[in-house]
Amino acid sequence: MRNSTAFGRLLLSMVMALPLLMLNGCVVRDRTIVEPTEGYYDRDHHRWYHEHAWIVCDDRDPHCPM
Repeated sequence: MRNSTAFGRLLLSMVMALPLLMLNGCVVRDRTIVEPTEGYYDRDHHRWYHEHAWIVCDDRDPHCPM
């Protein structure tokens, strides 16, 4: 009887902790930072990504659309 009571408490605590663990996983996933790929053009800031840095576009730059 004593073992079944301990097992029941363990099972109940796991069932109660499961939603918290699932919610925590959703929050972590939303905070992931994705680096842009080589040659990515950022239209809002008029710049492109090259060799792990942002390069501001100018009139002579062939990588930036007009």
